[in-house]
Amino acid sequence: MSKVDLGLGNLDDITPSAPSSSSRRREDVREERAAIDAVGREHGFTKPSQPPLKLGRRKNPHAGEPMHQISMKGPASVMSRFIELCDRENAPYWQVIENLMDRTEEK
Repeated sequence: MSKVDLGLGNLDDITPSAPSSSSRRREDVREERAAIDAVGREHGFTKPSQPPLKLGRRKNPHAGEPMHQISMKGPASVMSRFIELCDRENAPYWQVIENLMDRTEEK
């Protein structure tokens, strides 16, 4: 394998420093984390107070039925409304589409 000259010269004398477990005080680490959190809040990021709840799985009424996949393009505003609807209903896309089709067929 040929060496490519990156213009850095001879770096053979560089050695990594030994890790030290107590080089930083706990107070310093807390202050640094608080500063990072403050910057995040300034930019609209928030830390969740509790981890999200793990929801139990619901039984799929179509279990065992073959699955089919489609890809769909549409205006961003319409797709955003659809995704928000799925989030509000806490349902997968296919289930919301099925519900909408069922409502349409009832009319």
